[in-house]
Amino acid sequence: MNPMRPKSPASRLALLLLVLALLSGCARAGDNPIQSGSPAPADSQQQATPQPTPSPTPQPTPSPEPTHAYPLYTFGTPLEESAPVADDSFFDSAVFLGDSRTEGLQLFSGLKNGTFYWARGMTVFRADSDEYRVFQVDGQQLTLVDALAQRQYEAVYVMIGINELGYSPQRYEQGLAELIDKILAVQPSAVVYLQTLPPVNDAVARANGLADYINNTQVDLFNQAIVRVAAQKGVVLLDTASVYRGPDGQLPAELASDGAHFVFSGYARWADYLRCHVMDPERYFYNRALTSAGEEGSP
Repeated sequence: MNPMRPKSPASRLALLLLVLALLSGCARAGDNPIQSGSPAPADSQQQATPQPTPSPTPQPTPSPEPTHAYPLYTFGTPLEESAPVADDSFFDSAVFLGDSRTEGLQLFSGLKNGTFYWARGMTVFRADSDEYRVFQVDGQQLTLVDALAQRQYEAVYVMIGINELGYSPQRYEQGLAELIDKILAVQPSAVVYLQTLPPVNDAVARANGLADYINNTQVDLFNQAIVRVAAQKGVVLLDTASVYRGPDGQLPAELASDGAHFVFSGYARWADYLRCHVMDPERYFYNRALTSAGEEGSP
């Protein structure tokens, strides 16, 4: 076997340099190792943090459209004519307040349904007077307002004023407004109808010895007060007077008994008018609510 020849010094030097070069490369490749707890590389810090998905902006819920459309009514204007009620049972839940003219409505008009509270000589000033307890209900002697409060009605019809013609229209208007306030307080669920005063026949009234203040000039002034009260209080105005007003503004002589009251057959006109002038309760309270809202919003 031939023994290996020892390498020359130059060969050993070259080999040593090669080994050193390799070791140096390994050291450079391992420089700056990432230690536990050291900051993350810059490119890692620049990564975007996920943002939450924005919630959609809620849209306002549209207001529901009204299921019914009620015709507007201007309080203080006469109610328009309506289809006649099917029958007089419509008035079963109605009450009629008044004086001797309302007595005639009950006795001679043919209208037998409903409750009637009338008194001869009744006035707006006596309606709640302790000195005028002329209505007996369940064994009690009550005023007109107290009698009205004994039960709830769906409709209240008011005609009072012929006995007050000797007062000033201003005094009557104040008394009527106070009476309507009391009626609204004890009958909050009822449709309240305020009726104009039918005219009188001046000549027949004088011939029968009625007081001079019972005349159509005074009646007209009182009716203007009734219109204002109906508008102010938000109650239905019935121009009942229209069915008794002749071409000259007088109560026709053939319809007049004593000049202020009607002949028996004349009361049927009143009942017929009521049957054809009716306001739906929902329409009534809808328009009252509109009126109240307008008053609250006014400056």
